[in-house]
Amino acid sequence: MNDNLVRTIRHYKGMTQPQFADWLGVAESSIAQVESGHRRVSDRLSAKIALKFDVTDDDFIAYRERREQASKYFF
Repeated sequence: MNDNLVRTIRHYKGMTQPQFADWLGVAESSIAQVESGHRRVSDRLSAKIALKFDVTDDDFIAYRERREQASKYFF
């Protein structure tokens, strides 16, 4: 999981960074640092996101790739 995917998930949920951090039970600064590229996505954060959606990291990556492909055709 990378910083762009974390931002994509947060936007998908329609949340601000503070809301997203609270939803995941992590510090807002963690989300901000990940999204800005100053910090890598920890296994713990990745697991929390996957748990909230009941999916694996690979599922998130596949979703993002499908979304990017679809946007080429429809937008």
